[in-house]
Amino acid sequence: MPESRTANSDPEAEIYFEALGRGVILLQHCASCDRRQFPPRVHCIHCSGRELSWEEVGGAGTVYAKTVNRRAPEPAFEKFIPYVVALVDLDAGVRVMAQADCPAGDVVTAMRVNVFPDPAPVVGPGQLFVPEPAGPGAA
Repeated sequence: MPESRTANSDPEAEIYFEALGRGVILLQHCASCDRRQFPPRVHCIHCSGRELSWEEVGGAGTVYAKTVNRRAPEPAFEKFIPYVVALVDLDAGVRVMAQADCPAGDVVTAMRVNVFPDPAPVVGPGQLFVPEPAGPGAA
């Protein structure tokens, strides 16, 4: 079983990581300014409001930046080398980090992707992404 990150995370993040473990992406939503935020905090980063709730969001987004990892940070990642980790701007209005679930050469900056919770995380709940289909008639 993977090591749990939630035991060592900020209390505000426990709900987020627990949701990833269930296969759901949750973000905090501020009732005062109607904006979402990530990472989780005790107050809104946009208006300082404290009326925060959790909202399930989809994973559609755009790759903002990426890096190709050619060395494993720990032995559990060696089987993935080379692999891409990217910052993805979700359509929901936040930027998250996710690992590519496709060949490293298939990932380019500004490409459309779908982010989803990792169903078999190596070290704890995380997110993966795959390219969006090219459009009508895409295979």
